[in-house]
This record gives sequence, C-alpha cells and structure tokens, in this order.
Amino acid sequence: MKDKLKNSMWMIAEKLIAVFGLIFVTSYVAKYVGPTTFGIISISMLVFQFIQSIALMGSDVILLKRISQNRHSGMRLMMATFLLVLVIYCVLAAAGMLIMGEEWSSEALVFICAAAIACLFSSLDLVNIYNEAMLNARLNVIANLAGLAISLTVRFFISWFELDARLLAIPIVLATFIPFVIKLAIFLKYHRQVPIPAIRQMKKYSRYMVASGISLVFSVIAVAIYTRVNQISVSYFLGVKEAGIFSVALTLATAWVFLPNALLASFFPAFFAERDDEQSIIKAQKLHLLVIGVSSMVILAIWLLSGWFIRDFYGAEYLDAVAPTLLLSVGAMCAVLSSVMDRFIIKYNGYRYLVKKTFVVLVICVASSLLLVPYFGLNGAAMSVVLTEFLSFSLLNYFFPAQPVMRIHQVFINPRKLWLLFSNIKTSDSKESLS
Repeated sequence: MKDKLKNSMWMIAEKLIAVFGLIFVTSYVAKYVGPTTFGIISISMLVFQFIQSIALMGSDVILLKRISQNRHSGMRLMMATFLLVLVIYCVLAAAGMLIMGEEWSSEALVFICAAAIACLFSSLDLVNIYNEAMLNARLNVIANLAGLAISLTVRFFISWFELDARLLAIPIVLATFIPFVIKLAIFLKYHRQVPIPAIRQMKKYSRYMVASGISLVFSVIAVAIYTRVNQISVSYFLGVKEAGIFSVALTLATAWVFLPNALLASFFPAFFAERDDEQSIIKAQKLHLLVIGVSSMVILAIWLLSGWFIRDFYGAEYLDAVAPTLLLSVGAMCAVLSSVMDRFIIKYNGYRYLVKKTFVVLVICVASSLLLVPYFGLNGAAMSVVLTEFLSFSLLNYFFPAQPVMRIHQVFINPRKLWLLFSNIKTSDSKESLS
C-alpha cells in the first residue's frame, strides 16, 4: 500500500509541475507567435497524437497487464511491440505529412515535421509502461521533468530573444526525445542480460499484439476522434487562428482535472472492493459530491480570473478564449463525473457496454460539433463538449442492464436525500440507502 501511495504521489507531482510549467511558458510562447502560428502548432500535434493512438493499438493496456503478471515475458513482448509500433507509426505519419504538406506553407511544414518526430518518440516510449507496471513511476517523473524543464527553457529563450519562430520546433521535439533517451538508458543499464527475442518469436509476439489490440483499436480510435473532433471542426470551419485560440481555452479549462482524478484514485480501491450493491451506489454518489465540490471551486475561480489571466499572460488577441474556457471547464467536470460512472459500470463487468457507449458518444460529438461550430463559433465548439460529456456521464449510462445506474443520480434532484447524503459523507460504513 505504501509503494502504491508513493507511486501515486510521484505521478501527482509530475502533473502539478507539468501543468504550471506548460501554462506559464506556453502562454509566453503563444503571446509571442500569435494565434495563427500557435494554431498550426496545436493542429500539428493534434494530428500526430491521433496517429500515435492508432499505432499503439491499446498496447499500453496489454503490456501493463503482461508485465505485471510476468516481467520477463512482458519485456520480450515490449521489444516486439516496439518494432510493430515503429512500423505502423512511420507509415501513417508519412501519409499524414504528405496530406498536410500539400495544404500548408513551408513554415507550417517545419512544425508538422517537429510534431511527427515528437509523437514518434512518445509512441516508442514503452519503458514508461514498464516503469508504471513495476511501481517505479519515480523514474518516469524524473525523466519527464528533465525533458519538460529543458524544453520549456528553450521555448522561453526563443521567445525572450525574439528568434525565428520556426526554432520552436526544437523544444517540441526535445519534450519527448529527452525523456525517451533517459528512460531507455536507465532500462538498458539494469536489464543488459535480457535476451533479444529471435525473429520467429518476434513474429509470434507481433501476431499476439495485433490479435489482442485489434479488439481495442476501434474503441481507441473512437476515443481519439471524439476528444479531438471539436478542435478539428474549429480549424475546418473557422480557421487556424481560431484553432489556436480554442487550444488555449482547452488547455486552461482542463489543466486542473488532475486534482479530482488524484482524489478519486485514493477512493476507487475501496469502491471496487465493496460487495454490497446498495453501498456501491452510495459510494458512487459520494464520489460525485467530491468531484462536484472540487470542480465548483475551480470553475468559480476560472469565472472570476480567466479574463484577466488570458489578457495579461496570452495577450488581447486571445480574449475570445474567455467564454469557451468557462464552458469547457464545465465540460471537464462532466468528463470526470463520466469516469466515475465508467468505473461503476466496470465494477459490474460492463466492458462491452462501455465500448458501445464510446461509439454513441463519438456520433453525438461529431453531430453536435458540425451543427454548433458553424453557427456559434468557438462557443459552439465548447457547447458541443459540454453536451457530449453531460450525456456521457448521465443518459448514456442509464441503459446499462446489470445495475439501476439512474439511482445514482436521482438523489441529486431530491433535496432531502441530497442533504442526508451530504450529512453522511464522513460515514463510510453507512447501511442506509440514500437513493
């Protein structure tokens, strides 16, 4: 338990430092290059992160499980996966670069190449998964923070000395290249004796990974699309400049979600261990209250401070991001609540239901984005996110047959039961059903 807690604290520390570093330095860069160039950088990263999701084919989940169960077998599978991901990513990235290169200028092509290389190293960083499986997230944090610190420092000096904006391609690559090299070097130092699988074994492991990953890849693609579809819609309907502004809003609106997620991570083990169905519902309701309480304070702060913060740190050109930031922060809260509902469904083995739900969410997101963005602009994109995430944590879960999921939310429209739940929030062993 102590190791798991320390592992979690290292991950929280990494997120905290990364969020504050990225917000303040990225704001300086965004203010320097302007919304158009910043939009090109954002769209480039968006495209290749999507390609990265496809190339990995859910291998992170498969590797994490295999390494946790059998370390040596997991390492051999990791080596085969490395080559498989490399081939798939390079093929897809080459196609992406050809398509994007025809549409954009030579200056934009610099950032396209940088994004492609950065996501390549991120895709191949399978040692990151190994460290997590071995409860050694400390190494990941140290390596990632080294890359982040160097990358942000280079970005800052390029902006401070007003150098050619194309030089910002260098820190984009460094942000993933440095952690990749550090983690790989440490891994090889302590695992020199690990034999490289023969070609026959490599083929066997590759076939296993493809067979196992193919069932996950469609769900992975659906998630990758629906989490990025509004950024793509903004770029298509409104332009690259607006995409840069929306990227700022999205960054600020979601930077804080690690707070409720970190708190939830401490309560999920007890939630999954609960065998009484009534108590499971009550605990899910309490987790909802926890998320809403933390999120409400953050959303209030965003409502009060976002205008000042964006004007002073990003510049007047980004003030159109103020309203979307507030809307997207509500969407972020709904997304965290959706993760609670997903855990509840997983508790009752509703994996197939969640896959189906993911595709319905994708359809809703695409449809709402296509309808709202052309008419309401950036606010329409944010409204699409709120609508999608709200339905994802509420209505779309009510059709789960194994448990009466709707009962979790009924308490929130009944003031008396809500007050009883709130009064009882400190009593973890309550036997009274509040739903």
